[in-house]
Amino acid sequence: MTRWSICYLVITHYHGDHFGGALTLVNQLPVRNLYDNGQFEGMPDNPGKEYFELKVDQRHIVKPGMTLPLKQAEGAAKLSFTFLGGQKQFIEPPATAADNSDLCSAGREKERDGSDNANSVVMVVGFGNWRFYDAGDLTWNQEARLVCPKNLVGQVDVYQVTHHGLDSSNNPLVLRSLQPRVAVMNNGVTKGCLPEVFANLQDTKSLAAVYQVHKNLRPDGATSNVVDEYIANKEKECQGNHVALSVAADGKSYSVSIPASGHSRTFETKGQ
Repeated sequence: MTRWSICYLVITHYHGDHFGGALTLVNQLPVRNLYDNGQFEGMPDNPGKEYFELKVDQRHIVKPGMTLPLKQAEGAAKLSFTFLGGQKQFIEPPATAADNSDLCSAGREKERDGSDNANSVVMVVGFGNWRFYDAGDLTWNQEARLVCPKNLVGQVDVYQVTHHGLDSSNNPLVLRSLQPRVAVMNNGVTKGCLPEVFANLQDTKSLAAVYQVHKNLRPDGATSNVVDEYIANKEKECQGNHVALSVAADGKSYSVSIPASGHSRTFETKGQ
């Protein structure tokens, strides 16, 4: 009987809600390659000895510009996975990077986050012309460096809402630069989806749809939600429903669905 394994496991940063599951996962499935920020001087949050001694085949420290050696399917669009940064270090501006000087002049800084959030690994997954952006819990001031003065990311199709939708992240300069068509927020019932972030998403003209993993049910009444059709879990007691994303083999379209409710919507890839 063939035993499944995980070829690549990426840990964005050393907070328990991002690395904690790995401590159990490695006992359930073999992990061939683990990518993270490694141990570094001035590490603000240490995940501990147990994490750094996880039984994996190989460990890799993320470097800006590093890619995963992914197997390509015959006849399908090219698949790529690129690390744009980690440990507050980012790639050099590509030759095609757009000059964002005018946009950046309207930016503002926020109070510095001294935790490991600011060290989050930044990733872009590509399949043909389709592109997906995920920056873990990268914080506001570090996000600005990704698009100011040059846009290091380019435009994307799907934006993983950063940091669960907290307003210490999700700098609108990023949204205006990446111009995503779809955003997916991995918020909780009482965590994330803060009013400022929700408003910035609503003001992003390129967005055709925003999905939430949970309905925002904070008891303070400061709630913001998309319509129920685009929310995977609508009750206080989470049912574990998920948001699924699939890309056509030619990379020219993609579908976002909530299997539990039967919702599904298809979008054309940007640039088609």
